[in-house]
Amino acid sequence: MKSRSARGSSTPTWRRTRPPVQLLIAVVLVPVAGLYVIEAFIAPVPLVRIVLRSLPVLPVAIWTLWYEKSRPFEQQPARRRAASRILLLVLVMAFAVAVLGIGLNWLYDPNRVI
Repeated sequence: MKSRSARGSSTPTWRRTRPPVQLLIAVVLVPVAGLYVIEAFIAPVPLVRIVLRSLPVLPVAIWTLWYEKSRPFEQQPARRRAASRILLLVLVMAFAVAVLGIGLNWLYDPNRVI
């Protein structure tokens, strides 16, 4: 049987090419993420559903406001920049709670909005 490797390649074709980290993600984190999403829609307490749906927005908002290269308010003084970013973070989270939390709660179960 011929090797499928490119001519001159020193990598044998029988070796596993996926690192263990990818297997960890596939075997552990994907089912946990699936359970998280399911719980975000079927939790018996409406407040838990709202928090679980809105929580993934927080790290993205923090990254965008503080660590992205094109950060807003970069030319402002330090106090104004920090206050503006915190205010914008609160507004983004309020919007996420309103749309993802309360809005989806009302859409899927109008009797148990809050």
